[in-house]
Amino acid sequence: MKKLKAFTLLEVMVALVVISVTMGAIISSAGSSAAVASRLKEKTVANWVAQNQIALYRAKNIWTTSTSSQNGKVEMLDIAWYWRMKVNETDDPLLHKIDVDVYLVEGDVITSATGFVAKL
Repeated sequence: MKKLKAFTLLEVMVALVVISVTMGAIISSAGSSAAVASRLKEKTVANWVAQNQIALYRAKNIWTTSTSSQNGKVEMLDIAWYWRMKVNETDDPLLHKIDVDVYLVEGDVITSATGFVAKL
C-alpha cells in the first residue's frame, strides 16, 4: 500500500500566519495610499483657491498705500474653502506682496501662496 503525504497541522498554521501578515501589510498600504491621495487632492484644490484669490486681486487693480487684510469664503468642488489675504508693502514702492492662506477649519492652514502686484 502506498503512503499518502499531506501537510501537517503545524505547516498549515504557519502558512496561514504568513498569508495573514502579508494581507495585513497590503491592506495597510492601500489604506495609507488612499489617505495620501485624498490629502494631495485637498492641497491641490486649496492651492487653486489661493492662486484664484491672487489673480482676482490683481484683476481689480486696487492700489493701497498701506498694509491691508481681507478674508472670505469660496466654494470649489462642493467644498467651502476659507481664505485670508494680507497685502504688504515691499522695499520697492511700486510693488506689493500678497500672501494668501487657505483652510477648511480655522487655524488649520492647508496651503499658502505668495504673489506680487505692481502699480500700473
